[in-house]
Amino acid sequence: MDVVLTSEGPHGGKWTLKDRLGRNLGSITKLKNASDFQIQPDALGLLKGVKRRHPTLNEAMSAIASLTNGACTLDSRDWD
Repeated sequence: MDVVLTSEGPHGGKWTLKDRLGRNLGSITKLKNASDFQIQPDALGLLKGVKRRHPTLNEAMSAIASLTNGACTLDSRDWD
């Protein structure tokens, strides 16, 4: 299953996680007092078994892609 990250706001500190059909899978937040990124999976979703903390956004996305056997990408509006 492919997962798409969409930024919530202009500061790049939080992203929603949805599958290609638009179903909510959770979110990723950049922790304020650490350089880590934390995945908060939806309680009933596919991502509940994923490792929660990662040192980079890329590593968090890789963990999601590995768990879902798909791709984990940024929404195209976040490419700028």
